[in-house]
Amino acid sequence: MSLTIGTNIAALSAATYLDRNNSDAAKSIARLASGSRLAIPSDDAGSLAVSGNLTARISRLTAATSVTQSAVSLAQTVDGFLSTIQNQITRLGELAQAATNGVFSSSDRSNYQAEFSSLLSQVNLIATSATFDGLSLFSSSTVTLAINANGATDTFVLTTVATATSLGLSAVSIGTVTAATGAVSLLNAAIACVTSRRASVNADISKFNFYTTNLGTEQTNVTSANSAISDLDIAAESTRLSKSTILAQFGVALLAQTNTNQKNVLGLLTSSSSATLSSRSAGFLA
Repeated sequence: MSLTIGTNIAALSAATYLDRNNSDAAKSIARLASGSRLAIPSDDAGSLAVSGNLTARISRLTAATSVTQSAVSLAQTVDGFLSTIQNQITRLGELAQAATNGVFSSSDRSNYQAEFSSLLSQVNLIATSATFDGLSLFSSSTVTLAINANGATDTFVLTTVATATSLGLSAVSIGTVTAATGAVSLLNAAIACVTSRRASVNADISKFNFYTTNLGTEQTNVTSANSAISDLDIAAESTRLSKSTILAQFGVALLAQTNTNQKNVLGLLTSSSSATLSSRSAGFLA
């Protein structure tokens, strides 16, 4: 390259690369500070869009997991109350079976009837007052819940199966041998109804636990995919930062060197002018 005064091409080239390396270093610093490969969105607009969609799906999966876990808690609460009612009906059956004994006096039978009536009242109390976050657990209704990030739903059915009326026990008495004998049959049917309902509820618990497991697996996989797109490789980016920093520092030195070359041209001109003046002075004096 020839030496010129009008345009310092070498300096322009050095300045261009210096700007580029400084810009690369600044981008590396931004990525390292944020931990994100997409800290500067314009660098990879396509990946930004994909990552945005994946992030939104992860949020929906998190919410769906919370929903299915709530369904499990709801079902477990229902089963807990049903377990208590089952134990109470079991005791009612025991009392009814004992009351079929014709040897008991009316006083003894009255004592059995008092406990029987009290337990039956407790069954009704649980069935009519049991709630979960304000939701009546033994009402005839259906709870609909989202089970994935695409809006699919499933249901959990609430029934009145645990009330004395629904179990056919509202008018049961064991005050006589005949009544106690009839009560045994009704209580056997009631216990079968409650245990069948418990089986259904626990099947729903298993179902919603399966949904929760599926959601967790999908969330892990989607999070991994999003990480591969958006998370920064610290080691690789640190290497790029070191490279850009070194090149920028070297560019500063080269820019200074190109300016020195211009000064050398000026020095040549100055020397040439001095020599010419000296020659003319010598001729004049001669």
